[in-house]
Amino acid sequence: MRGEMKELEITVPSYLRCPISLELMKDPVTLCTGITYDRESIETWLDAGNKTCPITKQVVENQEMIPNHTVRRVIQDWCVANSASGIERIPTPRVPPTSAQIAELLSDIESREAIQRLRALAKESDRNRKRVASSNAVRVLASVFAAHSVKALNRLQHAVEICDEALGTLAVIFPVTDADEKVRELLTSADSLRCIIHILVHGNPEGKQNAVAILEEISSDNRSRERIARGERIAEGLVELLRESISPAATKASISLIFKIAVTGRSFRVKLVEAGAVAPLVEILADSTSDRGLCERGMAALNALINCADGRLAALSHALTVPVTVRIMLRVSDWANESAVSILWTLSQNSSYQSFVAEALQACALQKLLVLVQIGCSQSAREKSTELLKLLNKYRKEWECADTMDFSQIRRSF
Repeated sequence: MRGEMKELEITVPSYLRCPISLELMKDPVTLCTGITYDRESIETWLDAGNKTCPITKQVVENQEMIPNHTVRRVIQDWCVANSASGIERIPTPRVPPTSAQIAELLSDIESREAIQRLRALAKESDRNRKRVASSNAVRVLASVFAAHSVKALNRLQHAVEICDEALGTLAVIFPVTDADEKVRELLTSADSLRCIIHILVHGNPEGKQNAVAILEEISSDNRSRERIARGERIAEGLVELLRESISPAATKASISLIFKIAVTGRSFRVKLVEAGAVAPLVEILADSTSDRGLCERGMAALNALINCADGRLAALSHALTVPVTVRIMLRVSDWANESAVSILWTLSQNSSYQSFVAEALQACALQKLLVLVQIGCSQSAREKSTELLKLLNKYRKEWECADTMDFSQIRRSF
């Protein structure tokens, strides 16, 4: 406690503070204007689109930042001198790669070691990822992957290693940048897709995660989605990834891609259903009501899959489909509510009323639909909810709600 009080009494000298954040600098760098800032603060300023130095108002013509070692050493000495007051010494920061260093690695991109070094740099920090992404690395990596894909499929060792490393590096970079049209064209070519799907189906866990991340990233336009959807064994690979549950990231990417493929066309929905997508999807939803993003994606994917006869049959055949769908309603988000209502309505139109009604009433669908109609939803969801309420109300005395959710907010009976 005493140390905390002493720390609060310490005044950081103004010349050691960043002019932007007004906090003690951790990584002081000097711009071409001669002013020193904390690297994170000035990078955030420039990334926001600002073109001038915050202090001098001069145009920053060269955004290269020079580490100010003198100021950094003064800051570290000051920290040591005040260590008794609870001030910790700021470690010497790693200098981010320069444009020239990244360009040198890209010029040697046919080397596995160069790709590994590029990946290691990108993994160090978001700052490095952004710097690598802005250096045309994504296009270069996509090009080298496409150039080696056929040889990799023929199991030539060097090509396999290059493709694995390139795919892994792309997966690291993509969270901070988007795949442009040229990159999508390279990675959705017939040979590239065959290679990515081969890794998705036969690769090690890390390779599978990288493959699904890349496929999800490049599926942002209709043409790319259709190419991916037509890929041989894509459905089997995605469904197996759902069953394996390699990681939350891989599961989310798989579900997102399943949704995108399912809405591309009926034949693709059928492929996914025949591969067994419905059962693992329902089971993932049963265990994931606390993960909003996963629930929203999963409900949207399930809603898309049941838009074919085989998908509805698979959903109705699974004992958890109706209870899980009802359980998610009012627990996650408005978007999940809309999907839940749509799923229940679709299933009610294509099932024997008795089994569906029993499951829905026991899961408290009647009460939740009443709440949803009262608190507000889209016109489409309201109309479907009304139809469902009319159906369920006929049998409400035959099956009791078994959910523990508090329905005291219901103001009226249907």
